[in-house]
Amino acid sequence: MKVFPLDLPTLRLGASRRTFANRRWMSVRPMILQSSVLPTLPQRKKTTIQHLYEMRRTGTPITMLTAYDFPTARALDTHGVDLALVGDSLAQVCLGLPSTTRLTLDEMLHHTRAVARGATHPLLVADMPFGSYHVSSEDAVRSAVRMVQDGHVEAVKLEGGPEIAEKVRRITQVGVPVMAHVGLMPQRHAALSGYRVQGRDGAGARTVLDGALALQDAGAFAIVLEAIPHRLAEYITARLNIPTIGIGAGPGTSGQVLVWDDVMTRWHGKKAKFVRRFADVGHEEGRGVQNYVSAVREGNFPNAETEGYEMAGGQWETFLDQIGDNGWKGTADRTQERQGDGVASSEGTTPSRIAQAM
Repeated sequence: MKVFPLDLPTLRLGASRRTFANRRWMSVRPMILQSSVLPTLPQRKKTTIQHLYEMRRTGTPITMLTAYDFPTARALDTHGVDLALVGDSLAQVCLGLPSTTRLTLDEMLHHTRAVARGATHPLLVADMPFGSYHVSSEDAVRSAVRMVQDGHVEAVKLEGGPEIAEKVRRITQVGVPVMAHVGLMPQRHAALSGYRVQGRDGAGARTVLDGALALQDAGAFAIVLEAIPHRLAEYITARLNIPTIGIGAGPGTSGQVLVWDDVMTRWHGKKAKFVRRFADVGHEEGRGVQNYVSAVREGNFPNAETEGYEMAGGQWETFLDQIGDNGWKGTADRTQERQGDGVASSEGTTPSRIAQAM
């Protein structure tokens, strides 16, 4: 089958949608449609930092989800998510690593480039991996610039409190927007004795607040508040002049973020208290794999007529003549002979029946 590239300029609004929809495409070629082709898709404006500030001012909740690949990025882009976060959680949910601290900058860049190809409307933020900004401010700036140039991100996210304020300041001074992250910091899970809720006592709450204020002063455009008491998160949100994004921080923040695999029930590790399942994709994936394995082993996938390709009339015989193998008979030939001999076609062409026919 000859595959024609999608030539959007040649399409006309008055052209038959049925003709366009019925055109067959190879599965390896992503089809990116513009609104002029499918005008039913909602029109979206690019999310900017100024847009986030306006959402905070008007009390419009901000939505943020993680994405690690092109298909997920397209889903976020299509369905109205405001921010796409390439979180370092990809270390665990995508790469099978035991913690986020094992993720390298090169691995992160590989995924940010994929997400950048699909997330054109959400603001694209990515975690700076552990070790990429801890040595010095110069090292932090160098890593952040690389994430923008090589990873195509629009902003970076750093975990920490006042101790990283100078690095945040330096990164923002060179023009790279920074989202900060306080409260539970997964990159410091060993130092925190695990993934524990932060700010539960007065001293701890003051530490989280001081960190948020210092990072705002350093130039962060937004702050993630993770796993802190909801009253503390609401208070910090009221004290700050920039948006807050909560994860396990209650409803009083400017917006919310969750990990894609938690939302879709694709991660079967420990479920955090703040995680809500919004779809059961994991179950459907399992069912699909089982059905595929069964169909292949039972011999009913693929179907030669509906899921296969034919040669032009007489070309198969020409091919056999050329290689001198006119006596070769394939599954289709044997099936036709069996039907011609009166064998019931309902027996099908499973491997066991083919063996009996031979």
